[in-house]
Amino acid sequence: MDSESRDRVRTAISVTAVDHIRLDVADIDVAERFYADGLGLSSVVRYDLADRVILQMAPGGRPAGVELWQERDLVPNPHPTHHVAFHVTDVPALVEHIRALGYRVVTEPFQIQRETVAFVADPDSHTIELNDFLGRPTVGAPV
Repeated sequence: MDSESRDRVRTAISVTAVDHIRLDVADIDVAERFYADGLGLSSVVRYDLADRVILQMAPGGRPAGVELWQERDLVPNPHPTHHVAFHVTDVPALVEHIRALGYRVVTEPFQIQRETVAFVADPDSHTIELNDFLGRPTVGAPV
């Protein structure tokens, strides 16, 4: 197969975008309040099944986002080093908003070069990164 043919095949079968990251939750309504009221995410789709509820939420209601998964007998067990990162416009202001709602701030806002970063915890102790990404080059830009 020549390189042009390989490129066409690779393009036809490649991943085109991230849709969601699954997060196991103990109570779908409690989790939804955090992601909606705390982070400002909107519902993409919700499935109420016999033994589980699956709720996808994302900025503006359009993926990529999180898939909150509540299932009978499933106990959330977040890994201490895994996290989901969201781009935000004002990290310190969002951290204060989340704190005012009574949610836990894991790491106060700090600088990494020109980026401002903070970590908060959702009600099931999943770590959520808030980042303004101001210092990060865009795809294809010179480093």
